[in-house]
Amino acid sequence: MTDRNMTAECDDWAVGALMKRSPWFALVWLPILLIAPVVTSATSGRAVELIAYVVIAAWYILTVVLSYRDVPRWYGEVAVIVLTVLVVLQFVISGSGQSFLYPLLAIAAATAIRFRYAPGVVMALSISGAVTEGFESLSLSSALLFGFASVMAGMSTYLIRYLIDTVSDLRATRRRLAGLAVAEERQRFSRDLHDLLGHTLSVIVVKAEAIRRLAASDSDAVVIHARGIEDVGRTALADVRQTVAGYRELQLEHELAGAIEAMTDAEVSAETSSPTPSLSPKVDSLFAWVVREATTNVLRHSHATRCTVRITSDDAGDTIEIADNGHGAVAAEWGSGIRGMRERASRAGGTLDIASDARGFTLTVSVPTEGSTT
Repeated sequence: MTDRNMTAECDDWAVGALMKRSPWFALVWLPILLIAPVVTSATSGRAVELIAYVVIAAWYILTVVLSYRDVPRWYGEVAVIVLTVLVVLQFVISGSGQSFLYPLLAIAAATAIRFRYAPGVVMALSISGAVTEGFESLSLSSALLFGFASVMAGMSTYLIRYLIDTVSDLRATRRRLAGLAVAEERQRFSRDLHDLLGHTLSVIVVKAEAIRRLAASDSDAVVIHARGIEDVGRTALADVRQTVAGYRELQLEHELAGAIEAMTDAEVSAETSSPTPSLSPKVDSLFAWVVREATTNVLRHSHATRCTVRITSDDAGDTIEIADNGHGAVAAEWGSGIRGMRERASRAGGTLDIASDARGFTLTVSVPTEGSTT
C-alpha cells in the first residue's frame, strides 16, 4: 500500500468518525469553557461557587448525552430548561462566570432542542445574556462580545449537528439505493435468462421431436437436426456467457432467421416482412427480444400452424406485429415473458399491446420516433 493510499484511508476514517452522530462536538467545549472559572473558584476558596460549576458541568453532560439517546426529544428540552435555571442560580450566587456559561448554555440548546426551534432559542439566550452582561458591566463592547461568543457557539453547534444528521441521512439513502440497484440487477438478470433459455430450450425440444419423428425414415434429416441441436447449444452457451458479462445485445435479422428455422422444424408456416426496414440499434435489439420471446411462446403454447411477423417503419415510429392462428394464451403462460417485454418496451419509450382469443394471438410492440407526438 502506498503512502498516498494510506493517507487517503486515514482521512476517510477521520472524516467518518467525525461525521457519526455523537455528542463529541458539544462535549469538547465543556473543559475549554469551564476550566478558567473552576480554577479561579478553587484557588480562591469559593466552595459554593465551585460546587455550582461542578453541578452545571454534570448536568450539561447529562443534557448533551441524553440528546443522543433513543428517548423522546422533550427529555433533552426539559434538561436544557433545568440547565438554564442552574446557570441563573449560579449568577445570583456569584455574579460572575456568565461569559463562560452562556456559550455553554447556547451549545446545549443547539444540541438538545428540536431543529426548527433551536436557532430561535440560541438567539434568545444570546440576546438576553448580552443585555444582562451590558447592564452588569456597563460596557457595550463587553455586551457585544458576550452576545457574539454565545451566538457563534450555539449556531456553530447547530450547523455541525445539521451537517452530521444530513450526512447520516445521505448514507442511509445510499444504502437503500445500493439495495435497489442490486434488486434491479437481479431482476434484469432473471429476465434475460428467462428470455434466453426459454427460447433456446424450446428450439432444442422442437428439434428433438423432429429427430424422434424422422429417426426411422430419414437418417440424413436426423443428422441435420442433431447438428442443429449442437449449434443451438453452442450459441446458447455463448449467449449465457455474454448475459453474465452484462453486454449481450440481440440482432433482429439473426433472431428472425432462427425463428423461421425453429417454426419450420415445428411444422409452423412462417411469414416475415421482406425486406426488414432499417431500424435504430435500440429498436433493433428490442424487436429481436420480442421475436425471440413471442416465437418461443408460439412453439410452446399456441398449437398454431401459421405465424406472421410484420415489421413497419415510418415517420411516426417503428412497429412489430407477431400473429398466429393458435388457441390464444392465458396469463399463466405469459407471466414472466410478457412482463419482461413490457419492461423492455417501456425503457425504449414504446408500448406493448396484446389481442388473444380462440382465433389466435397477436402481439404488437410500437416505438414512436423520438420527438414525435401521439
